[in-house]
Amino acid sequence: MSDAPVDKEALFELVDEDPEFLKRLIKTFLDDCSVYMEGIREAIETEDADSLTREAHGLKGAVSNLQAEPAQEAARRLEEIGRSDTLEKAPGALQDLEEEIQRLRSVLKAYTDEL
Repeated sequence: MSDAPVDKEALFELVDEDPEFLKRLIKTFLDDCSVYMEGIREAIETEDADSLTREAHGLKGAVSNLQAEPAQEAARRLEEIGRSDTLEKAPGALQDLEEEIQRLRSVLKAYTDEL
């Protein structure tokens, strides 16, 4: 996966360098992210491939709005695992996603502190 959790230049360009809009975007993501992650964990625990696909797809969209390619790729991987209906690889993919989300949250907090 990429070294940088966020393409900062693309993110700031996306929000027209509007710090208030970026703060709202980050807050919305952080609120939604927890819900998606809980849904993904629950889907894996209950071996519900459809829910895993749906939750991972939603999270993939949310992180793509933040120009966060590594987290987007990790969510895409879980979405594909859900679509395949074979969840053996889901726990490892979840661990990768959790690591990327943690890196993303740290970067977003730093961005918010800078604004």
